[in-house]
Amino acid sequence: MRYYFDYIYHFLVSNSRHGTHSPFVYALTEKVIYNPSYKSQNFVEFPEGFNPNYFSLLKKIWSFWEVNALSKDLQDMDAQSYWIDGKEDSEVILPLIDAGKIIVFHEPYKQKWLWKELIADQRVTVSINLFHFGILLKREGQRKQDFLLRYL
Repeated sequence: MRYYFDYIYHFLVSNSRHGTHSPFVYALTEKVIYNPSYKSQNFVEFPEGFNPNYFSLLKKIWSFWEVNALSKDLQDMDAQSYWIDGKEDSEVILPLIDAGKIIVFHEPYKQKWLWKELIADQRVTVSINLFHFGILLKREGQRKQDFLLRYL
């Protein structure tokens, strides 16, 4: 029951592409998220057995951003991005973001306290919450912004 309440609330308060005031996020929404004809241009390596319901969208986003791989191993310092499921500590996640890594947070609505703690930190300059997953990253030259985007 709580899932449906959270989902409806997210849908009501989130924005579409026209509610974003960042050229970086607007380009992502316009060209990838709300563009059903967007095709991945490059190969993206995902962990073995990685198959959440948002897999195809994440693959398109990573292709658009030219991210080559997603890792579940937070000790893998060669990875450009990491997938976390909320069981990790913010003291482990935030240094990765500060080092320029991109974090995919699985189901942020299930770990609201950790999600809020992460997006409140100044090292996270862009957070994108798509309900089923969130993206956290640091972009030089961009002011801190948190986005709630609608994606069914």
